[in-house]
Amino acid sequence: MIVIRTLVLLIVAATLAACAGGPPVRVFPPQATVQELRVQADGQYVATLRVQNFSTVPMTFSRLQATLTLADHEATRIDIDPSLTVGPGSNELVRHAFVPSADVKRAVDAAFAGNRSVRYRLEGRIASRDPGSDDPFDYSSAIDPVPGLPGVLR
Repeated sequence: MIVIRTLVLLIVAATLAACAGGPPVRVFPPQATVQELRVQADGQYVATLRVQNFSTVPMTFSRLQATLTLADHEATRIDIDPSLTVGPGSNELVRHAFVPSADVKRAVDAAFAGNRSVRYRLEGRIASRDPGSDDPFDYSSAIDPVPGLPGVLR
């Protein structure tokens, strides 16, 4: 009886010890991309940026510094504290309003007129308070006019 009780206690202790560590913590560099560009009635543009956390732990982002280039023209520089907590393997949105240059406006207007995509590049750094990190990122893609939503590129 004592042998069985000791064996059961050892199995329970080993099981608890195996569970105590929890899942492994892996921190990967985050990424930022353009989800949407919206042309406002007052001439301003609003860029909706998707901040992605590829880590296995939540990240609290404290700084987003980037340059957004549209059709090979610098559109805006972004330097914000989003104070944004993004869960593991998840993403959140951040908005940034700006006044476009004449070159950017012409390129976006031409994309709407010809129903064509606009190439973009978003390059910069994302810093987090928890866990502490400061990572570079560089992402290039294209956004397209959205049918039925005038003035919107996704």
